[in-house]
Amino acid sequence: MSVHILCGILLFVSFISVPVFAQTTFDAQSMFKQASEHFSKGEYNQAIVIYDGILEEIPNNISTMKMKAIALSNSGYHDRSLKEFFKILQEKPNDVTSLIGMGVGFGNLGEYQESKHYFEKALNEKPDSIVINNYKEFTDKVISKYPYTPTEKPIDLRKEETVQIPEWVKLIAKWWSEKQIEDSEFTSALLFMIENKIIQIPIIETKSVSENKIPDWIRNNASWWAQNTINDQDFVSGIQYMMEKGIIVVDIKKSQEEIQKEKDYEYSLFEKYIRSISKNVSDEKRYIEYPNPSGDVIKKFLRDYTKWNFEEEAKTASSNFPDPTYEIVDGVYIIDYKVFINEQPSGLPLDHVSTLKNSFAFWEKQELSTEGSKVKMIFEITTQKHEANVWVTWVVRDIGEGVLGHAHLGKGVIEVTLGDYNCDGRFQLYDVKTVETIMTHELGHSIGLIHVSDPNSIMYTSLKPNYAYCLLG
Repeated sequence: MSVHILCGILLFVSFISVPVFAQTTFDAQSMFKQASEHFSKGEYNQAIVIYDGILEEIPNNISTMKMKAIALSNSGYHDRSLKEFFKILQEKPNDVTSLIGMGVGFGNLGEYQESKHYFEKALNEKPDSIVINNYKEFTDKVISKYPYTPTEKPIDLRKEETVQIPEWVKLIAKWWSEKQIEDSEFTSALLFMIENKIIQIPIIETKSVSENKIPDWIRNNASWWAQNTINDQDFVSGIQYMMEKGIIVVDIKKSQEEIQKEKDYEYSLFEKYIRSISKNVSDEKRYIEYPNPSGDVIKKFLRDYTKWNFEEEAKTASSNFPDPTYEIVDGVYIIDYKVFINEQPSGLPLDHVSTLKNSFAFWEKQELSTEGSKVKMIFEITTQKHEANVWVTWVVRDIGEGVLGHAHLGKGVIEVTLGDYNCDGRFQLYDVKTVETIMTHELGHSIGLIHVSDPNSIMYTSLKPNYAYCLLG
C-alpha cells in the first residue's frame, strides 16, 4: 500500500504572537507563554486565570485582554467576552479582532442586527477577510430566516458612534479636492468644525509621529463624498486617519480623569445593554443559531462516523480498486478516472463538493508525460463504488498530527480534512480555498504524482491552512 500525505506546516504557537512587555520584576512574558500553552490545549479556564494575573499588574494590556476575550468566548461565556472586547475597543476603536469578536459575541446571544453591525465595521477595516465575510454572510442569512425584535440600545451608546455632518461641508470638501483651497485651510476648517461640534464624529487620538502631507486617497475621498459617491462614514474614516497621524490635532480639553470617567460610564451602559439582551433572549425563548458552525460540523460527522469516513478502506491496499481505463488519441494517452464522491452530512456551512469540480478541472488542463508519452486526465463521477478508481471524502477525524489529507498513489481512497484544533485550541473549519487546495493535491497523488520540492507546485509537501471562522486565523 502506498499512501501519500499532505502535512500542515502551521503550528498553533504561530497564531499567537507573544507581546513584548516592559522589563519589570514581574515576568509577564513567561506568564503569557504559559497561558498560551493552556489556550492551545483548549484549557481556557486555566489560561483565563493567568491572563487575569497579568492584567492585575499591567491593566489594559491589549494583547492579554484580546486573548482573554477569545478564551471567554470559546468557553461559552459570551457576555463576559463581549465586555472584554468592548474595553479593548474603548482603547482601539478599529481593532479588527475585537470588532469580529463583538460580532461573534452578539451572534451567540441571538442579537443578529448588532452582530452584523460589528462585522460591517470590521469589513471596513479589512474588506478582503474571508473570516469576516463568512460571518457577515451568516448574519444576513439568519436575519432573513428568523425575524426578531432587536434589544433597544442605551441612547448614550448609540451617540458614541453618531456621525453628523452638515450638507454644506461638502462644498468645502469639493473646493479642497479641486485644489481651490490649500491643505492648511482645509484642515483648519475641519478642526474648527470638529471642536465647535458642527461636525460630530467619534474622536481618534493621535497615535503616531505627526505627518504633514495628506495622502491622495483622502483627497479622492473628499471628491467622491462631495459627489455623493461614498457615504459619510467613508469620508469620516479619512478625517479620523488625519487625527491619528497628527495632521489634525483635536484639542479635546479633557483630563485623563474625565476621559476615564466617560469610559467607565460607557462600560456601565454596555453592561446594562448585555443584561437586557440576556433577559430578552430568556423571556422570548429566542432561537439562536451560533455564528461559528465548526462545533456543529463535528457533531454531524460523529453521529454516523462510519458513513462519512473511509478509515478502514484507507488502511487496505489500493490494488483492490479497478485500474482506470485509457485510450490513445493522436499519440496522447487519455486516462479516464471514475470517481465516487461520498455523501456529506446535510446542512454543512461550506460547500466543498462543488469545489471538487475545480480540482478536476485543474488536472484536466495539465499535460503530463510518462516514458516520453504525453498524458491527459479526464474525471467522471460515478455513484457505483465498485466501478470507481478513486473514492473521495471529507473528514473531521484526526488522520495524523499535522496531516491535512492523504491518498493512495495511482488509485484508491482520498481523504481530506475539513479543519483542525491548531488555531485556537478547539476545532475550527478551514476555509473553502484551503480544502480545495488539499483536495487538488491529494487528487494529484491519486493519478500517480508524488511530492516535489518546488514550494510553488500544487504537489509541494506542505501547506499553510487558512481558517473560515477562527478569530486568530
